[in-house]
Amino acid sequence: MTCRRIILLAAAALWTAGAVAQSTRVRGRVTDASTGLPLQFASVVFSGTTVGITTDEQGIYALETRDTTARIEVSIVGYAPQSRRVERGTFSQVDFALDPVRFDIGQVVITPGDNPAHPILEEVVRRRPQNDPEYYDTYSCTTYTKMELDLTNLRPSFRSKRLQRNFGFIFSYMDTSALTGAAYLPAMISESSAELYHSRSPQFTREVIRASRISGVENSEAVAQFTGGMHGDVNFYDNFIDLFDVRFASPLASGGRTYYDYFLVDSLDVKGRKTYKIRFHPKRLTTPVLDGEIHIDSATYALQSASVRMPRGVNVNWIRHLRIDNENRLTENGRWFRLRDRVSAEFSLTTADSSKLVSFIGTREIAYSDVRIDEPIPDEVLRMDNRVQIAGGNPNRRDEAYWEAVRPYTLSERERGIYAMVDSVQRVPLYRNIYTLVNTILVGHWNTKYIGIGPYYKIASFNKLEGFRMQLGGRTTTEVSRRVRLSGYAAYGTRDGRFKGGGSIEAVFGRTLTRKLTLSGRHDVLQLGAGDNALTESNILSSILSRGDQRLSMVNRGEADYEHEWRHGVTARLGARLQRVYSNRYVPMIRPDGTPANSISDAALRAELRFAKDETVYRMPFDKQSLGSKYPVVTLSAAIGIPGLLPGASEYYRFEGGIRYRPELPPIGYSTITVRGGHIVGTVPYPLLKLHEGNGTYFYDPYAFSCMDYYEFASDSWVAWFYEHHFNGLLLGRLPLIKKLRWREVLVFKGVWGTLSHRNDGSRPGSGAPLLFPAGMSSVSTPYLEAGFGVENIFRLLRIDCIWRLTHREPVAGEEVQRFAVNLGVQLKF
Repeated sequence: MTCRRIILLAAAALWTAGAVAQSTRVRGRVTDASTGLPLQFASVVFSGTTVGITTDEQGIYALETRDTTARIEVSIVGYAPQSRRVERGTFSQVDFALDPVRFDIGQVVITPGDNPAHPILEEVVRRRPQNDPEYYDTYSCTTYTKMELDLTNLRPSFRSKRLQRNFGFIFSYMDTSALTGAAYLPAMISESSAELYHSRSPQFTREVIRASRISGVENSEAVAQFTGGMHGDVNFYDNFIDLFDVRFASPLASGGRTYYDYFLVDSLDVKGRKTYKIRFHPKRLTTPVLDGEIHIDSATYALQSASVRMPRGVNVNWIRHLRIDNENRLTENGRWFRLRDRVSAEFSLTTADSSKLVSFIGTREIAYSDVRIDEPIPDEVLRMDNRVQIAGGNPNRRDEAYWEAVRPYTLSERERGIYAMVDSVQRVPLYRNIYTLVNTILVGHWNTKYIGIGPYYKIASFNKLEGFRMQLGGRTTTEVSRRVRLSGYAAYGTRDGRFKGGGSIEAVFGRTLTRKLTLSGRHDVLQLGAGDNALTESNILSSILSRGDQRLSMVNRGEADYEHEWRHGVTARLGARLQRVYSNRYVPMIRPDGTPANSISDAALRAELRFAKDETVYRMPFDKQSLGSKYPVVTLSAAIGIPGLLPGASEYYRFEGGIRYRPELPPIGYSTITVRGGHIVGTVPYPLLKLHEGNGTYFYDPYAFSCMDYYEFASDSWVAWFYEHHFNGLLLGRLPLIKKLRWREVLVFKGVWGTLSHRNDGSRPGSGAPLLFPAGMSSVSTPYLEAGFGVENIFRLLRIDCIWRLTHREPVAGEEVQRFAVNLGVQLKF
């Protein structure tokens, strides 16, 4: 996983979390007054409301409400109930010590029987089509989403003299979180108003963001894509709840008893309706699970409300605390629909509560109103092809009167001030300097106002062909233009004594659906036959982790590429390429008669189609990044070699296709499957054949063969597969001591089978191939296979794989056969 994708996933995860408002927040602990031991299952509620929860295994509870209540009550069978007053509109720490109550009763005989919670849950599953809005033919509603991102665990030293001088005005906005009981400081706040539409046939869910405003984020137009309710959607009726790229088993799952023990603890009267209160606890923590309680309506067996949290010990990274609250209501036509959703999470480098490291609290709250069930979807919505559409293309609009009208509640003076406070922080010079440093590390370029200098990781590197390499590059920023970007670089190698360089022009004609033209050219060294995720050439990390199999070629290349996104998930590319690849001592070019060739030429036109249903995409002014899809992603391409445009250029036809899929297989983890194949019609020199993806470094590349060298195998007809299964700690999480390390196991299996037609087989003299193969290169008509296992999540960052070569293990003249490889990877995963 690239650094950029890591950051985008982390950013998307932060945006899927919910909003702390100026509400009444209470947190505390319930204990036995006589023993001091925590009381589990104690019921804690705000008096006169339905807002309540039962205490966890440590007797801790946390509640929050916007209702004008000022008293909290706690009760549990066998103890005298208590109540306390709390201060409205702020945070209170309220602990209870309950006194035991003795009952004089006669002999009681307990006989075994069915768990009374199980029939209720079975009926909930059976009636899911009647109660889950996702089963309704159509629905639409208005949503109001409020999000906040806060800094917490701020030490007293944080208020140093320098910070007081620069940021002293922000400390009046500090508050206390009910989620953690710790003080926090707001860093970002956003609001959005949207219309949500759902249809079962044809199946789609679309959101039209009418207005959005964000403080604390510079590129608010890009971030507005994630401020609605679609991202991080929580549906308890689903078997699994997807949050932060983690699939938590839902307490209402069809196979819920596999994951949880259930307890029917009470029946309540909620707005005149009898409601079952069911507590659930995970049976084990080897898979992502939750802990909490659900309220089920006794008449319809619909979910009335839920309040759950992530228990301690679950093998999930970076999340110290997680809480999900859901409330539903009966609409006028007697159907159930959501009233409010809320997600709160604390993100931290460590999961220990004793840690004093600065961490983040992200919260998101969605209120649903104006619900319309089984009404026709407007034609303009039916014609949309994006899951999330920003109305008018400009979400940063609407005055304060608009927000006062769409909010389901009134913001406090403190909340109103957060917008101005966060915007003021961005104008402080110290903040700008810190932001520039962090942004440089993440995106690779140091941005001045008009020029971004970098990437920094290519400034210095080394390889066998060039020796020590120095490179300096830059590109224009959005301050110059948001439509056109110019990029360029220059480099020099001390061993070959040659200057290199390249540049590009990018012109953007559309962003909602990408329409982009790129013209580029370069005179530089490239590694032909590298995998998709290979470390780029002239990268300091690829130099350090090289195992000596770099076989770089000098290439002159000019390209034109046009990307046209017809609709969301359907993209076409048209391109043209002119290139000349030069021979060198590491990649020689020898004709069949034994004479050397200085270079080969290529002129080609290329077309590609890519299909990615319901793909989540993060769009920036000039780039976009896929954040994945739950459906297979399919690509089809064709290239035509045009003779005559360059001296010696070949005529050929190249057809390729591929599919990439990540099936979720809880509770045993998930798989990643990639299958690719292709066929070349025509006679071409070996650099234009399919050079199968070798790996010349100790860095793990999921789309390359760890034990294969560059230029070891080539084909003109081929099929390759790359398979991984991630168990997410299912096995290692059961081993004593080892499970505390939170390591996760991975199985790997890769292979390729391909053939060479007689006219392209340069390994055999007299074949008619334009060039002889380098020593050791051959066909892979006997399938190449490798398999292994890995351990990921080491220090929550590293992955180590051991890969064995299963076929083609015998020594080959001119090629050092690698039978075993150890690869290192860096991953940031929840």
